[in-house]
Amino acid sequence: MTYAKIIFMYQFSWMWFFIGLAVVAGGILFVRFYKQIADNFGSGAASYERYKLVGLIIAIFGILMMFNLHNLIFKFIANLIFGGVMNKG
Repeated sequence: MTYAKIIFMYQFSWMWFFIGLAVVAGGILFVRFYKQIADNFGSGAASYERYKLVGLIIAIFGILMMFNLHNLIFKFIANLIFGGVMNKG
């Protein structure tokens, strides 16, 4: 499977748009209330900045999910790792 074939397999989905929107909202809430989450669940094991970073990563992944780009990224990575196996199907 070449890179061009992966690009043309893109298809927008309203379901993934709303799931991604919910994930973005969860990430934003995670960043908004990071101190309370860190105090209640982290028990001082990590710094507050690490919790903010996790919330930001969640929000970015949600944006990728909104536009159904996470499938393309996963397929590209799987093609890099298991390229010979994926090309046989």
